[in-house]
Amino acid sequence: KQWYQRRVRGGNAYERKRMNIWQGKFPKENKGKDGHIGVAPVKAFQAQNSFGLYDMIGNTWEWTSTVYGVDPQTKMPQYTLRGGSYVDSVDGKFNHKADVTTRMGNTADAGSDNIGFRCARDATSQDLERHKKQEL
Repeated sequence: KQWYQRRVRGGNAYERKRMNIWQGKFPKENKGKDGHIGVAPVKAFQAQNSFGLYDMIGNTWEWTSTVYGVDPQTKMPQYTLRGGSYVDSVDGKFNHKADVTTRMGNTADAGSDNIGFRCARDATSQDLERHKKQEL
């Protein structure tokens, strides 16, 4: 199980404290123990893995291009949001569990301060080799 969790999270550098989530009694009090109340700036926490991926969990839900399903009321396609946000919890006791495996769907016209997107690029062969060495 530990091997799986490490691989899914992308490496050995994963730490729960490196995410912006709700800390306190929801929805009345966010203690901000992670240093942020609301959305944190990009790279507010160290990278979670050797690929240099930041903010993979919490802070803002990340839009993806993957179709999640169809909204039953509007019949519009829903796209997958992943990772949770600053209003989510570490264990799922309220809202969603902030984790790399957490998913939900929403229509493309949805907007909120806890929904964002990620700029990404393909990994180079040098990136993959460096990651492989760090994983051993």
